[in-house]
Amino acid sequence: MSPRKPRLSPDRSIGRRSREASRLASRGPVGNPTESELGPFRVECDQAVATLRRSLVALTAAAGCDPLRPQEVSRKLGLNKNLTWKIARILIAPDSFEAVSMMPGGEGLDIYLRAFTKAGAPAELVDAVRTATVALGEVVVRHFGDRAQLELVLDGLRADGNLENSRRLAFRGMSGVFGVQAHGRLTTQILSPSAGREHQADLSIVAGLVGLQRLRPLGSMPIFRSKPIVDADPSASGPLFPGEREGEYLIREFSHFPNARVHSSSEAGRHIVELADAPIGRVGASDLYFGSFARGAMNTRRKPDDLDCELVTSISIPAENFASDIFVHDSFGGLETLDTSLHSTLSHPFAAAPSIRAASRLPVDVSPQIVDDLTHGFGLRFAPRYEEIVARMFARLGQDPRDYRLIRVAMEFPPAPAAVLVRWELPA
Repeated sequence: MSPRKPRLSPDRSIGRRSREASRLASRGPVGNPTESELGPFRVECDQAVATLRRSLVALTAAAGCDPLRPQEVSRKLGLNKNLTWKIARILIAPDSFEAVSMMPGGEGLDIYLRAFTKAGAPAELVDAVRTATVALGEVVVRHFGDRAQLELVLDGLRADGNLENSRRLAFRGMSGVFGVQAHGRLTTQILSPSAGREHQADLSIVAGLVGLQRLRPLGSMPIFRSKPIVDADPSASGPLFPGEREGEYLIREFSHFPNARVHSSSEAGRHIVELADAPIGRVGASDLYFGSFARGAMNTRRKPDDLDCELVTSISIPAENFASDIFVHDSFGGLETLDTSLHSTLSHPFAAAPSIRAASRLPVDVSPQIVDDLTHGFGLRFAPRYEEIVARMFARLGQDPRDYRLIRVAMEFPPAPAAVLVRWELPA
């Protein structure tokens, strides 16, 4: 039971230099649409962009300019260099969708064309550019209504497969809608050998929200819900760091909520922790960490009814940063088959059925990073005490972190609601 394969040289932040396995690099963009799915928009867009490019080349040639030297065009015609750079990128973009995203607005195009008219370019060539621009605009309106809607579509079609612009917009929008946001969301899981249980692993989990704040007055807000692990021994699961109170999952040593109140309750076998009475804004910001432990929760060898190790992290609160860390003991095998993916849980919970999983997979690259040597640090920028928390986890388990590898999935502005799946095939 071990994860899949990208490598990363250890330094102290999420943004490490990764040693990606060639197989991962060759997988291609996640969720990349086929040409058939793009339908007539692909054909019409390609044609409209090709016509626009021809008209731009003819216009600039008539004025004695090379459009691929935007700084020279800027100096010669007195144009803003950002505008001439956009035109150059329209001409050299490898894909018509990328060219469309570079199109200047109506006012910018008018300024560009007036400069060529003033420089003596023939009116028919200026009109040809304007006509081609109008034709491209009609393609956009016919298929998507307006430029703003097109930008959302293009964000999902770009080759990087990350939906970065959409995720940033979603973070702001969902923060406003739900009235809450966090600076960071993290989950740390340690898979350690289970004493006296051959081919089984104990599972220790710390879930954290850093800089959690309300944006408007809200009542009590559920932050943590414990749930029993089906394969675990019911008598050997509970809080990772038992506190003064019975069943205390909140890790008070690292949690910080000076202007809020936290209370807990049990319901239908689940332990629920709620945040209450926190003022809005940064004054009420809280850092909350919760820890749980389950003995014998995972198999480390394949069984007829258990072929894979799967770990799922749910994302339900809008956050600026996200990290899912899994520390796996070196004795566990199967990491060469490690796979990671991000799934929408908007219409239904994360599902086991492969067909439903495939349909819910989001086109966001969540390629994992692996740190083989944990002695040089593995900090998270958004969680200053993170390494201290992990050290406490290992001390609690009586384990040496030097015997473990770290699998990390990290991103900015994770979509919510969603789930990160980390899975690998169990060895025989």
